[in-house]
Amino acid sequence: MARLIALQACRHGIGCSHLVANLAVILMHCGYRVGLLDTDLQVGGMRSLFGLETDTSTDAVAYWWLQSDERSPERLKAERYLHGDAPPDTTAGIYISSLARYLAQGHTAQRAMPQQYDLEKPYELLQQLGEELALDFWLVDNQPELSDKNLMGLSLADSALILMQLDPYDLQRTAVLIEIIEQLEISKTWLVPSLVLPTIETKVVKQMLENTYDYPVAGILYLTEELAGLASRGIFCLHHPKHPLTQTMIAIARQLEQDALT
Repeated sequence: MARLIALQACRHGIGCSHLVANLAVILMHCGYRVGLLDTDLQVGGMRSLFGLETDTSTDAVAYWWLQSDERSPERLKAERYLHGDAPPDTTAGIYISSLARYLAQGHTAQRAMPQQYDLEKPYELLQQLGEELALDFWLVDNQPELSDKNLMGLSLADSALILMQLDPYDLQRTAVLIEIIEQLEISKTWLVPSLVLPTIETKVVKQMLENTYDYPVAGILYLTEELAGLASRGIFCLHHPKHPLTQTMIAIARQLEQDALT
């Protein structure tokens, strides 16, 4: 069964969607099939990162399948498929759709989805789609607000990444998230400090957070000019494959992979 990993940010604007997208691409390059769930119901930021068009007329019945493009390494090939049809036969790829929007709406959106998918049973639905598409991972881009709808991603998760900044608000928020995660009995949780100033030593950050929360730091995402310059116009690891930030995200992906194999 596909491993479901929730990425939970303490606040908006600290790079959670960017991390989800980059981890999906890195795992795809490792030969895996990855499903993405974007829980931002208004903006649809995940699709904009991949440069995908929005077609509300077919959102409920169709999805995008992304794969590497040998002719253009900085981009991905995108093809449109219908739910329920024969799955893409590529070895690796990324599934992305508006499924999270319909899951959040529950039974009110059931008529929009193909008949064989039951929105009122999200765990079974994700497992069904995971089996049909032969997915290895689900990555959930969870929103910071701790509403019932946003907590659904955490409640379904096998493991979680908490994205945070090193300021009093996020440090306190992290403690709250850890308490919720422990109540949900999620098997594995990592901390990922983001937008960290380059002047702060890795060892100092890692030691402080692990001593405070007793959870491992998966990687430290330092603030870089290249990331700020790219903004939302592409996937960082494709544009800067040898950058230290990309290497950090590769290390995080390897931990997710190793956890799934154990």
